[in-house]
Amino acid sequence: MVTLRDVAAEAGVSVATASVVLRGEPGFRSSTRERILDTARRMHYTANMPARFLKQGASGVIAFVVPDLANPYFSDLAWAVSRSAARHGYQTIVQPTNASLATERDFLKKVNSPMCDGLILSLHNVPEDELRSLIGDHPAVLFEDYSEQPLYDNVALPLEAAFRTAFSYLRERGYRHAAVVGGRRFADGEVSARGRNVGSRLAVKAMVESGMGTQSDVIACDWTVSGGAHVAVTAIHDDLEHDALFCMNDLIAFGVVQGLRNMGIRIPKDKAVCGFDGVSPASYASPQLSTIAVDFDGMAESAVAMLVERIRNRSEDAPKRVDSGFCLIRGETA
Repeated sequence: MVTLRDVAAEAGVSVATASVVLRGEPGFRSSTRERILDTARRMHYTANMPARFLKQGASGVIAFVVPDLANPYFSDLAWAVSRSAARHGYQTIVQPTNASLATERDFLKKVNSPMCDGLILSLHNVPEDELRSLIGDHPAVLFEDYSEQPLYDNVALPLEAAFRTAFSYLRERGYRHAAVVGGRRFADGEVSARGRNVGSRLAVKAMVESGMGTQSDVIACDWTVSGGAHVAVTAIHDDLEHDALFCMNDLIAFGVVQGLRNMGIRIPKDKAVCGFDGVSPASYASPQLSTIAVDFDGMAESAVAMLVERIRNRSEDAPKRVDSGFCLIRGETA
């Protein structure tokens, strides 16, 4: 079996240098890094994780659990987490669960071992009190946990401020009657029910406070591109008199834009469309989507930094909540 020492000798560097580069840590010239990585690939080197754990008492690996990598929100976030983890000297395992409660439970049982130093979780089904029984005191950080008394460190979206910014912008642009697309009451057992209910409630609240709509100005749909396309047809066929459609995520907004344009509706002259998330496809969609863009890099760095602190110091301080940043992308649809 090829060892780290073999790779170092073949690449003409020290074992320590090869170890740092192969762990993904920053430093060294790009030419040195490429030579070591190329040598490792050519020699089919793989790290001996059990040996690393026995020697160091840590694996240098964290796991990021997400519901669906096909959704660009989670793939963008996974990419940001992996980059941030590398800067802190950790490698990342990304595990999609297909938004399945059974898969979430099964993976958490398996991954909760000394071979994984810590967990970053974007769970959409397992409740936080059950999570404690599954992972115990294993270091963990959650995304978008809106519990009043969280059990774990978590990174939250500043929803109220972000929604207020969106509706303030729509008013400034001259729109007067809005609807929240995708805003509805999700039943217990539906995917992401708790988080989506919080978001829907706060979006409607911001719309009402802006004077752009009432509690009834809500259009229910799936949080997908096809769900948004269906809303576009409904809005025109039922002659809904909204001049601005605020969508609960960018996928819905993509579908709304596509559906309205297919029916000859001029965007943003006839109707404005605004999304939420700022996923990477929004930057090159045509027309460019107007949206509230969350700070993926900031979210990832906050989560990884808190997790590393828990891993290295085994801190028993009370759980912390950090709000991520956001910005308004004016785009071309509103």
